[in-house]
Amino acid sequence: MIWLFLALTLATAPLQDNPQERPPVPKDSIEVTVIGCLSGRALKATEVRQVDVSSGPDVRSRSFRLAGKKDVMDEVKRHDKHLVEVTGLIKRSALDDRGVKVGRSVEISGGLPVSGSGRPNPADNVVVMDVSSVRLRSTSCGS
Repeated sequence: MIWLFLALTLATAPLQDNPQERPPVPKDSIEVTVIGCLSGRALKATEVRQVDVSSGPDVRSRSFRLAGKKDVMDEVKRHDKHLVEVTGLIKRSALDDRGVKVGRSVEISGGLPVSGSGRPNPADNVVVMDVSSVRLRSTSCGS
């Protein structure tokens, strides 16, 4: 009788979720895959996957400050000064290029970010990307 009860309990127990399944993307964020050069914890985006360009905001020529779990950040440190492919979440509000609203229908903004070299200036409003994966593309960033 006990064996029958145990067999029924185990058979009706919910199956464990597959650990490879990704959690859903929060409504206030977007998931992007960006190719760029790492410089410390900063990523200078050079390319974006075509899927991301057609379905989300343009993040080319932007800099991101990377944040994530310890194992992912260890991977970021390992690939310093390398060309990498990074997948992560960005808050939609951080990509909003709106400026200061003056009156009812006038907005003043500084325009799109200009690409430069090196690390982003800490005084700039750099977008934070919560990184889920980093993949090496090349051991040098090129010119």
